[in-house]
Amino acid sequence: MKKVILSIVLSLSSALVFTSCNSGPSSPEDKSGYITLSHPTQETVQDIILKTGTSNGWIMTKFKNNAIIAEKIDGDDSISTTVTFDKSSFNLDPKNSDLRDLLNEALN
Repeated sequence: MKKVILSIVLSLSSALVFTSCNSGPSSPEDKSGYITLSHPTQETVQDIILKTGTSNGWIMTKFKNNAIIAEKIDGDDSISTTVTFDKSSFNLDPKNSDLRDLLNEALN
């Protein structure tokens, strides 16, 4: 039953991400960060993002080679954002300052 509910939540969250719902304009610094690790690979950055999110209560789902869907469920409330990244930066859409701060700390 939990798997069915999780699948439904993931599907709905993905649909929300694809429709690009946004609460309004935001500045780039609200949803992005730079990576200052020495010679990171795409896989290293992906692993750090996955581990950081998971260890802080986020459900992290690999979406593409450069994207991860991050979800957090707190009772009846849920948060979903897509993390896109490369070797030098990452972006969250829609923005989430809590996750951004965690990733900035882990990747710098």
